[in-house]
Amino acid sequence: MSRRQRGASLLIPVLVLITAGAFAVIVAASQSGGDIHGTDAQADATEALFLAETGLERATRRFLAGALCSAAGLNENLASLASIGIASGRSITISAGADSDLDFNANPLPATQCRIQVTGLVAASNVSRTVQAIIDRNDNLAGAAPVAGFDNPAGAASPASWTGGSYDFTGGAAAGVNPNNCTRSAYAVRPRQGGPVVAASSIGTAPVSFTVTLPATVLVRFDYRIVRIGNSGNNACVSASGGGACPGAADLTGSPSGAAGDGEICFTLRDTTGATYDSTKATVDQSANIGLTVVGPACTPTTQQLPTNANYTPCPAIYNLNAGAAAPAFVRFTIAGAGTLTFDRIGFNLFIPTGGQAKEMWVDNIQVTPNATIGGIAAWRDCTVNTCPAV
Repeated sequence: MSRRQRGASLLIPVLVLITAGAFAVIVAASQSGGDIHGTDAQADATEALFLAETGLERATRRFLAGALCSAAGLNENLASLASIGIASGRSITISAGADSDLDFNANPLPATQCRIQVTGLVAASNVSRTVQAIIDRNDNLAGAAPVAGFDNPAGAASPASWTGGSYDFTGGAAAGVNPNNCTRSAYAVRPRQGGPVVAASSIGTAPVSFTVTLPATVLVRFDYRIVRIGNSGNNACVSASGGGACPGAADLTGSPSGAAGDGEICFTLRDTTGATYDSTKATVDQSANIGLTVVGPACTPTTQQLPTNANYTPCPAIYNLNAGAAAPAFVRFTIAGAGTLTFDRIGFNLFIPTGGQAKEMWVDNIQVTPNATIGGIAAWRDCTVNTCPAV
């Protein structure tokens, strides 16, 4: 073998190695590109799900605020989300229809519930996620109905969970209940003018546990009643739970009487750091002068003394009345900031100022609902995982 031919036999293995290396690089680049594409698709799918959940939150708040369970009431196509800080190319579609009053198994839903469908779309990749949820107007962060309605336990004992306050155990607004078995309500009474000039208050608190995302607005709805009475029977017969006038401004939307009235109703929240928050206040007007008396010295409410009186048959009579209107009142907490806030206590304050005739006031069926976090969802399913029926 000549000197020039030495090493020529190595050329073929070298070419094989180069070819194999190049192929490996091509395969690796292809796999890497596929991984990136798959990761992008997964990220877009997650974003689309978050968009759909945002749509659920929006629809829930609208339903809680009174929107009808129908296409006219809840359908929306949110093509631009720039106003809430979401990048362009994202959209949310909310749908309700003829079958929205049925659950996932085509069973009728109660009047407080509605089944809706929401689709979140990331347009650039055409990735979408669709969910259905049964939303419920009975979302109540103050706890179960026995807490919100003061109804547990039955009878004359103080209501479970609540500390402090005055109560009428046969004065609650429970439609269709025999007057002699009416539910409990929070209660305040102020004696007649002419004796000691005093104001009346009734303050109670109860533990809660719920978290909101800031900034947040928390609404408190409740049934109320206030009446003029001929006398208290005893000028010392007054609810005096240690509270004064409500510190918040009158809620001109939630207050039946606007900026002034014969009584004030407001609420407090306490967070887990011990900080307290005051709601706006609802001002309510007297709705009737029934001429009855509260019997002292035990200050027994008129509803307990005369449960068959026409003004208290059934027990919800004269509830939610103000200048001819009939609707529950509400107040709100408006809390600024960022992050989350967890509450551990709620309190109510019924206040009847001095002046004028003797009065009694009741509050019942308290409902606390947020508009800053997803709530009010009775059930939901992901339509990419479980088949969802038509809405």
